[in-house]
Amino acid sequence: MKKIIIIGGGASGTLLAINLIREAGGSAIDIAIIERRSRLGRGVAYGTTFDAHLLNVPAGRMGAFPDDIEHFHRWLNENGHDYQIADFVPRVLFGRYLSELLESTLAAAPSGVIVRFFDDDAVDLRKSTAGIAVKLRNGETINADDVVLAFGNFPPPHPNVPDLKFTDSKKYFQDPWGQRLYESVAADESLFIVGTGLSMADVALQLNKIGHTGKIYAISTRGMLPAVHELGHSYPSFYDEIKGMRRITDLLKAVRRHIADAEAAGNNWRAVIDSLRHETPQIWMDLPIAERRYFMQHLSRYWNVARHRIPSAAAASLQNMIDGGKLEILRGRLKDIAVADGGAFRITFAECGILRTVSADVLVNCIGAQSNYAKADSEFVQNLIATGTVRTDELAMGLDATPDGRLIGSDGRIHENIRTLGPALKGILWETTAIPEIRSQARTLALKLLSD
Repeated sequence: MKKIIIIGGGASGTLLAINLIREAGGSAIDIAIIERRSRLGRGVAYGTTFDAHLLNVPAGRMGAFPDDIEHFHRWLNENGHDYQIADFVPRVLFGRYLSELLESTLAAAPSGVIVRFFDDDAVDLRKSTAGIAVKLRNGETINADDVVLAFGNFPPPHPNVPDLKFTDSKKYFQDPWGQRLYESVAADESLFIVGTGLSMADVALQLNKIGHTGKIYAISTRGMLPAVHELGHSYPSFYDEIKGMRRITDLLKAVRRHIADAEAAGNNWRAVIDSLRHETPQIWMDLPIAERRYFMQHLSRYWNVARHRIPSAAAASLQNMIDGGKLEILRGRLKDIAVADGGAFRITFAECGILRTVSADVLVNCIGAQSNYAKADSEFVQNLIATGTVRTDELAMGLDATPDGRLIGSDGRIHENIRTLGPALKGILWETTAIPEIRSQARTLALKLLSD
């Protein structure tokens, strides 16, 4: 019997398990899923319980399967949720969809498929002549032929200031996705949010919905908010024109030229960016490491704004908060965060070379998930790195691996039976953190594991 361990039960691990079961056919397989959360399929992104947190992809494109992208929309309608194909629906519904899809897939599993669930943490992994042994926190060891690290998002790194004593405060929230934030903040307390991207939008919109009246500040280096979705536009791919380019500046010029052409024809810049989505991983892999590093240092902020957009309804709500003075977007670099005697935070930042200080009752970290796995808050990951089983990629944006997810150890050797998918491959593929990419990876990886 083929034995497979999936470490992580968020969207990536759940989609992989679903595909393994569906594609098993007559194969005899034993699938062990290690995940502490009581409900699989939720993870960080889809574990929210708040309706204000919306998907950033229309319902008609969020299906679990690459050959049936409207599957989620049909599930919505079949379960009494009256949404159109172009609607941006609450993320909590997608988490429920993945959980129920796993349950129904398990119910229809072939007789040769065994699925076991372990409500625990993996803390170590060792290879042997018999395969791979994964040790759990409770001391139990599980053996398998193949292991897949289906990591989701780790907590954000702390803000980059010299003194981190503020992290001891109960009013500092490193996890912007947890329920505790909304249960702990008083309605009239002021907030200072580090980051102005999608996580900031989640926090601000939910606070606004539950009647929070205090002032909210949000800061980033450029003070830019995510771009707003505008559906209904398309643009032909021009990958053949740029596939030989190996300099970021050349690629940027080509994209800008096509944006100008699109807008002159009454089209939209978003369609130009989206036209290259399927080719983005190959474009990224073809770039020399120096060019990738240049992109990360100088252009990634602008890419994140243009690529990771928010629904128009969410953008309108944020703008109303800004216009009403409830939300203030700041631009600058953090210099210091101190806690005053009364418990309030005093945040100092530089704006165009001028120092400014803002006081707030609550500090929320919306920098984004920790992508440098050498610093990830995970005993398991740190053990894997310490033993040389895995290493970070050259840009420390995830784990070093082949494009198909085979992990690479510190000695440069490729592990044929230790793999990953999703966010851990960001340094290798760049475009790998959203459901459209993860569902394709999950399907491909399932078929590979079964064929082996």
